[in-house]
Amino acid sequence: MPLFNTAFPNATALSVGDTFNLFSADTVASNSLSPVIAVGPSGPIAENIKTWQVNWASAPTANVLIYGSNVPPTTAGPQNGQLLYTMTTQSASQSDNSAFAFYWAQVTAYSAGGALTVSVHVG
Repeated sequence: MPLFNTAFPNATALSVGDTFNLFSADTVASNSLSPVIAVGPSGPIAENIKTWQVNWASAPTANVLIYGSNVPPTTAGPQNGQLLYTMTTQSASQSDNSAFAFYWAQVTAYSAGGALTVSVHVG
C-alpha cells in the first residue's frame, strides 16, 4: 500500500533503535511501492546505519529495489530517487550509511515469491 502523494509523502519518522516493516508478509505485484520512511538525525552528525532485510515466503522471481532521495517522492514514486540496492534472493540483507531524507522499497519483475517482508532497522 503506497503512501505517495503529489504534495509530500506521508513518511513514517524513524530514529536510532527503530525497526519498521515496509512490507509485512504482504502479497505484492510488480511495481508495488512501500510506505516512505524518513530517518531523523542522531546527533550533530547523522551517521545512522540502516540495515535492510528482505524475506520472501518462497524463492522469488522478482526484485526488491531500495531507493533513497532528498526530494519528497510523488505519486510516480522512484522518478526522483537514487537506486541504492537491488535484492533478488529469498533472504537478503544490506547495511548502508547513506544520509538521504527519504527511503522506500519497490517490487519489480514479480512473478513468484509469495508473501514479502521488507524491514529496516536504524542503528
